[in-house]
Amino acid sequence: MPTELSSEAAETTDKRSMRYALLISLATGIGYLPFALTIPILPGHVTDRLHGGPADVGAVVSSYAVTSLLSRPVSGALMNRLGTRALSIGGAVLTALATVCYPLAGSIGQLVVLRLVVGVGMGVMQAATGVWPVQLVAKDRQNWALGLGGTVNYLALGLGAPLGTLLAGWTGTAETFVIAGLVTLIVIPIAAYVPEVRIPPKTEKADVDRRQALLGTVLPSVALVFTAFGFAAVASFAVAKFDALGVAGGAAVVTAYSLTVVVLRIAGTWIRWEVTRPVELVVLFVVEAVGIALVGLSHGLAMGVVGGVLTGVGMWQIYPALGVFVVRSVSERGRAMALSVFGACFTVGVAIGSGSLGLIAQAAGYRAMFLVCAACILLGLLVAVTASRVRGPAAAQG
Repeated sequence: MPTELSSEAAETTDKRSMRYALLISLATGIGYLPFALTIPILPGHVTDRLHGGPADVGAVVSSYAVTSLLSRPVSGALMNRLGTRALSIGGAVLTALATVCYPLAGSIGQLVVLRLVVGVGMGVMQAATGVWPVQLVAKDRQNWALGLGGTVNYLALGLGAPLGTLLAGWTGTAETFVIAGLVTLIVIPIAAYVPEVRIPPKTEKADVDRRQALLGTVLPSVALVFTAFGFAAVASFAVAKFDALGVAGGAAVVTAYSLTVVVLRIAGTWIRWEVTRPVELVVLFVVEAVGIALVGLSHGLAMGVVGGVLTGVGMWQIYPALGVFVVRSVSERGRAMALSVFGACFTVGVAIGSGSLGLIAQAAGYRAMFLVCAACILLGLLVAVTASRVRGPAAAQG
């Protein structure tokens, strides 16, 4: 059984390394299933069995995100020492143990504690499985590898939520919690099989390199926060916007967005395209901003769906493109920490975006909210173009 690969830089990625990267991405999706399978049944469990109210439902559902977000940078700091395999397996075990204990929680507080533990497990696991594919491939496939995790998470959420509802109807809520936890353990044999890349300690870079590496991480991360506003707007408010207009089927906008991202990233396995010039980055951000504006301006579902598709076209490559800037601005040993922080910033953007855009919608309406969101995306474009001009240690060597 292969246990280790050299981290030596290569020009092209062989098929075996691509298969390994795909396996780790499959593990990413499997590790996301405890969230996807349980998200549709947790609210009913809180209100029916634990006699909670809407505020309790919100606390239980969202609490995992706090520890998931905080644990990702910590995981990045530990990754060079412990390795991606150990963190993937440890995170999977922690997630599984906490999830199967959901039925044992006798109060809202106990269930929140379990959700916080799940957040730690998922944060550690997702940090490791997000970095691992990038370490396995050469430069020609880094963009593709960076998009894999988001693609399988979209699929896991799209398939897991309805499947969780079906399982609860067939077997019961408690049994579904147990199944969701046990499924996570499938990550273990995958992580045990796929070789990991261990980066040996290296001599510290000069101060200028450290500053450039910092800029090469911070600027794409800030740009990602702004572009995540688009995801927050579509996922959180598209349905509500069309409901307010009296138009049924607003979920089609969310579906159009998600399917566009998934289809284009799957196609990217065979069709290679990497953002190498600022003008290409401008096109992606503008397309996303136009898509969001169309959703806000639309009075009918057709125009909203077109907006969802355009938003998906932009988001298809923005995350991988910004991630490549991070990868090539830091040393190999600094890559785990940098990518973990970068990945966490998407969650930060969704959280800030959902909260702030909700306040804008309440004060000025959904149309104004979507237009403000489009403006924020264009602000992110300015930061992203600046990030594209940063050359850190990896870029200088490559």
